[in-house]
Amino acid sequence: MYGSIILSAAAIALVAGSVSAQASCGAPLGGKAGVLNKMPHLKLSPSQAAPQGYASIVGMWKNNWLIGGNVVVTSIATWHSDGTEFDTVDLSPMVGNICQGVWESKGRKVTEHHFGWTFDTSGNPTGYFTLEQNVKLSSDGMSYSGPFDQKYYDNDGNLLTEYNGEMQAERFTGN
Repeated sequence: MYGSIILSAAAIALVAGSVSAQASCGAPLGGKAGVLNKMPHLKLSPSQAAPQGYASIVGMWKNNWLIGGNVVVTSIATWHSDGTEFDTVDLSPMVGNICQGVWESKGRKVTEHHFGWTFDTSGNPTGYFTLEQNVKLSSDGMSYSGPFDQKYYDNDGNLLTEYNGEMQAERFTGN
């Protein structure tokens, strides 16, 4: 059931989002994406919302990616207890909207290395990106925030551009 909730939420976010960027998972290359301001209501039990307890980042989150104080995209991220993370962004699947990462936690501080493919508007591979983020889980375990650094590379591994910003997230709770 938990998997179907995640897939349903991702599908709703994709349908409600608009096409405006030219790279994947939070790419601000085309300006602000069609940010979904009101996420769907999900009815999750506390054990589904935070299976490791609220002192852990494990669970499902609504992320806002900010650059210069402006939200450039919104994503739904699921952090898993095995140290992996899966993210869907409110961008078209044509330009890439699925990303994966690995993370490590030291108390409430979490470091993540994230990776995704980039495509042009015809669906041709254009390269990849990396995302490094260092976030801190709030004391109540209901939010996290921290800086991110995102770098875009072409198919030959040449650095194209880099963005720095702030990640802000709220835990899905079903309330």
